[in-house]
Amino acid sequence: MSLIGKIGEKLFAAVIEQKVQERLPAATANAMEDLQWRRLTGDSVRELPIATWQRQVEICYWLWKINPLANWLIEITTALTAGKGFSYTAKSEAVQEIFKDFWYDPVNRMDIKFEQKARELSIFGLQCWQAFVAEQTGRVRLGMIDPAQIAEIFCDPDNVEVQIGVKVQRLDGTGTRLLKTILAGETETVISEEGLRRRETFTDGECFLFAVNRVSNDPYGTSDIFVLADWLDEYEDFVFKFAGKAKKQNAHIWDVELHGASEKECDDFARKFPHQADGAVRVHNEKVKWNAVAPGLQALDVKESASVFRNHILGAKSIPSHWYGGLDDANRASAAEGNEPIKAFVDSRQNLLKFILETIFTYVVQKALEAGHLRPGRDEDPFDFAVQKPEAMERDVTKVSAAVRDLVTALTVAAANGWVDKDTAVKLFAFVIALIGFEVDPEAMELEAGMEDYNARDRKDGGTEG
Repeated sequence: MSLIGKIGEKLFAAVIEQKVQERLPAATANAMEDLQWRRLTGDSVRELPIATWQRQVEICYWLWKINPLANWLIEITTALTAGKGFSYTAKSEAVQEIFKDFWYDPVNRMDIKFEQKARELSIFGLQCWQAFVAEQTGRVRLGMIDPAQIAEIFCDPDNVEVQIGVKVQRLDGTGTRLLKTILAGETETVISEEGLRRRETFTDGECFLFAVNRVSNDPYGTSDIFVLADWLDEYEDFVFKFAGKAKKQNAHIWDVELHGASEKECDDFARKFPHQADGAVRVHNEKVKWNAVAPGLQALDVKESASVFRNHILGAKSIPSHWYGGLDDANRASAAEGNEPIKAFVDSRQNLLKFILETIFTYVVQKALEAGHLRPGRDEDPFDFAVQKPEAMERDVTKVSAAVRDLVTALTVAAANGWVDKDTAVKLFAFVIALIGFEVDPEAMELEAGMEDYNARDRKDGGTEG
């Protein structure tokens, strides 16, 4: 049996098998073993065979659904990356209004659903959102396609990094749909002629396709918890078995000794006391002795053993142990230092989510322009907009403030001695001040400083302000 088959059997037994067979009637263990074989000299797309891919979708969904630690891993990373919400700004008021209409559309409700989409991207490793466009206004609405319905992802034969289309199984099982992927920016200009010809055959609509945890030639991506499936199950099984063992250790029996009694007399006596409840009253003479006996099971160090499993799982995701109840060996200083790796992961995932929103907003503007609903002015760029990431984790403002103070002092001395010019000093200050979350445009600061110098000289020369 393949690794994925073993995981499915071990994790969920009849439950997952029933769910998988309902959705994948042809996905048997033997078929999967055959599907995982391919020639080393075959094509360069490192995608999982479709049965294996769909199996991964089901396994990771059920892990998130029923395994507490798996659920927590997904939820904590989702909360950090998207929980506080992304924001957007556009220089054009008309574009800003179009974004607002898209964002708060009763179907889209991105203020609520974008966190959900980030969660599902983490669970499945892939998201496919079909785009529906109103012909008159160019208004865009997004639909969600179950990752298990994706039958095949097509790449440009000459550039495997570019996904040109998606084959989606219909919900009623009557066939498939071919959707054209919506590409970011000017990606279409680098598609090969053969890729463009194939792309034109995808006529059932357009969709956004995004994936995580993948290499360039893996269009499907991988769930955040798939690599930990075995260990999540082992940890859950360990805790479950310990709960059963603790129950046994808390149990007791009554050991009754009858002096000089025969076997028959012992049996007759035992029948009088089939069950001894708490608070029971027993009356006996000196020939009968009652003793409560607890099982003397050898207990391993459960805490140490559990921490081995837990740290192995959390470490794989750069999450410090004190985030999941492991505070015994942590103090304020070590806890703060231990947060750095997960900050890097959160920042990386937020950059991807920011790119996703920028791609969607670009498409929204394009459709509004094509429909004539958006008519920018002569010197107005409708694509001049920005997406802002939320602050995932609180900054240590005390440290940053001290750094800013020391830098300002050092720059003042450096500028006075001619070690750095004014432009460099402004850029260094803007870089450091950005660490506390306040963005400063160095060019604007230099321009304002230049105007102040000009006005000062003008007043000195007796000129008039105006």
